[in-house]
Amino acid sequence: MSYHDLFIQYYPSLLQGLWTTLLLSAVTLLIATPLALAIALIRETGSRWVAIPLAILVNAIRLLPALLVLFFVFYATPQLGYRLQPLTAAMIGLSIMGAAYMSEDFRGCIAAIDAGQYKAAKALGLSHLHTLRRIILPQAFPLAIPPYMTRAIIMVKATSLASMVAVADLTAAASRATSITYEPFLFLVFAGLGYLLISGFLALLQSWAEAKIARAYRLAPR
Repeated sequence: MSYHDLFIQYYPSLLQGLWTTLLLSAVTLLIATPLALAIALIRETGSRWVAIPLAILVNAIRLLPALLVLFFVFYATPQLGYRLQPLTAAMIGLSIMGAAYMSEDFRGCIAAIDAGQYKAAKALGLSHLHTLRRIILPQAFPLAIPPYMTRAIIMVKATSLASMVAVADLTAAASRATSITYEPFLFLVFAGLGYLLISGFLALLQSWAEAKIARAYRLAPR
């Protein structure tokens, strides 16, 4: 059977796998981003009694293999009384891992802002929330774009681990077609192109955002 015939035969399952990967990537980013920002703000500006345990938890998660976290969410949570569907378990596990790593990126950007600005805002009578919303975060946002988009691309590639917990994503679809036809070249190239397409879009989005912010803040081009 020719490559063309094989591709036509398995195209529906590969396309469905690509859609699942897109869905998984989008949901994990939507969950991880606000969670990571909240963690970063608490650790950087919140009470020590909350920040220290949170720092221990974040670093513990960062030190664990992502696949182990996925296995725990999928296989271990039923023993706690929660039976999750494979896609739901993958979304939760990848969001936890992504939020842990992403919170460190955000925290670094917030820490880069001069601490004297907090004192100046306090001297002007601004509330803590107002200081963060109007002074600190607008300055941290441009700094966060490169690490955030890099982390987003890493998270997209990490969705391939979901195939290990029975999620029919792009990697799973390509692996299944390969195991049936013994034609790895065609299907692995298709899977690679799928990940390149998604990651390439994020890379272009990063370039667009950096250029837009450079114009807005009147920064000199690199």
